[in-house]
Amino acid sequence: MTAILASLTACAVNPGDPINTVQAEIAAINPTPLQRIENDEQQQQIQQRVQGLLLHPLTLDTAVEIAVLNNKSLQAELFALGVSASQLQQASQLPNPAIMLTRNVSDGNYSTELEFGFNILSLLTLPKVRQLETNRFEQARLLSAQRIAGIIADTRHAYWNAVAAQEVLRYLEQVYTTTEAGAELAKRMLQAGNFSKLDYLREQGLLTEATLNLVKARQLAYNSKATLQQQLGLWQESERLILPDRLPEIPAELTEWRSVIQGGLDQRLDIRLAKLKLELVAQSAGLTKATRFINAFELEVGGNLQDSSERSYKAVLELPLFDWGTYRVKKAEYQYKQAFNEAFATGVSARSELTTSYHNYASSHELAQHYKNAMLPIQQQIAEENQLRYNGMFIGVFELIADARNQINAVTGYVNATRDYWLTKSQLDMVMIGVPVTKQESTEQQPVSTAADAGH
Repeated sequence: MTAILASLTACAVNPGDPINTVQAEIAAINPTPLQRIENDEQQQQIQQRVQGLLLHPLTLDTAVEIAVLNNKSLQAELFALGVSASQLQQASQLPNPAIMLTRNVSDGNYSTELEFGFNILSLLTLPKVRQLETNRFEQARLLSAQRIAGIIADTRHAYWNAVAAQEVLRYLEQVYTTTEAGAELAKRMLQAGNFSKLDYLREQGLLTEATLNLVKARQLAYNSKATLQQQLGLWQESERLILPDRLPEIPAELTEWRSVIQGGLDQRLDIRLAKLKLELVAQSAGLTKATRFINAFELEVGGNLQDSSERSYKAVLELPLFDWGTYRVKKAEYQYKQAFNEAFATGVSARSELTTSYHNYASSHELAQHYKNAMLPIQQQIAEENQLRYNGMFIGVFELIADARNQINAVTGYVNATRDYWLTKSQLDMVMIGVPVTKQESTEQQPVSTAADAGH
């Protein structure tokens, strides 16, 4: 018995440092080391770091850093990792023995018995249980990595939306100012008898349109900034959030498709989760078959406190008269087949997500490049030609104002196209590591269109 216990008894499984492991798995989207805040001193250091970062305009990296340090949902995931590690260590330890003390009285004589027992089945299956619990912990760790990566993904999307919405708002304010000046000029010319009422109403219609678009843009800018503040976990520091004036330029080159498909399928967390689940179910099915006839098997060793030479042994085995374990084995087989098909479906879905995300990324890059290399230069040339025509008195001030509006609208389109590129790039980064795809709300300004779009 001592030899059996010695062979089965070992220290609890050491899960290592799961936080560092998760950090390595999501390093492609998170350059900031994950840190679990466990005391007031650490919290004060984090607050000082966050306040220092908020003194300057946010970049994508600083926004992610603040979220990693300050987002309480992310901190909750880090503590959940600690819970999973503790559960693994507890489940992998030797089961506690049972002690029963009995005192008998017979004809004035007293006797005391001490019974000491182990669940033999638990002892015999302990190595297998440790392996199962280790796989369960790995599964929980990968799920935490997915959720943490999802929080970072939402932060990245919120950042791009907030910067783009603020930049679009600035251009729409210029459109409103230009249109307001044209409407005021039309009003004065109408009063002076130099302008028709129809042309005046057209200018007023354009001003109404510009006003509606400006109100919508202000609301979108406010909402997107509030979403970003939420992702950053800001509270009192929220009013100090400073955004850059414009989005960064898009790169000239695209990431190669081959590196995306190969790297994505190799490192996706959901594929690794599906494989782990399949292994876990297979191991569990093997354990079920091995113990199908044994539901409870206990061995007890008893001793008499008054007579040290007296020993008693008791073995308890539950007989499988009604439940022979057939249904448990069948259930395990079905669970394995279910996990196998789910793993295969995950692989198919991963390939499809990578393909779709890459083509969205490539298309948004092409669209933004078209705005930059074709539409904006043409609008600039048109503006220069119209300025020459205005100087030569071939066109009036209203045509010049209309041209300025068109040029600003083209720039606004380029801003939205640039934002879409960065959003699809972030989405591709998430898909490559296996974060579930979520539909992101667009902050693109949808302009109000009126009959006033017609010229004079």
